[in-house]
Amino acid sequence: MKVCENCGEEIGTRDGDNLCGRCDVEQGRRAKNAKRNAARRARDEAMRSLGLVKVRGALGGTYWE
Repeated sequence: MKVCENCGEEIGTRDGDNLCGRCDVEQGRRAKNAKRNAARRARDEAMRSLGLVKVRGALGGTYWE
C-alpha cells in the first residue's frame, strides 16, 4: 500500500496517483482559488492605477469611485 503525500493516509491508487481522493479535490480547489485571486488582484491594480478608490456601499457591496 502507498500513503498520501499530503495527509499520510494509506491509499490504494494507480501508480502515479500519490494523493487520496480528499486531498486531490482540495488541491484542485486551491488551484482554482489561486487563479481567481490573481485575476481579482490584477483587476484591482488596474482600477487603482486609474486613480479610483475601492469603497464599501451602504448595503455592504463594494464599488470603485
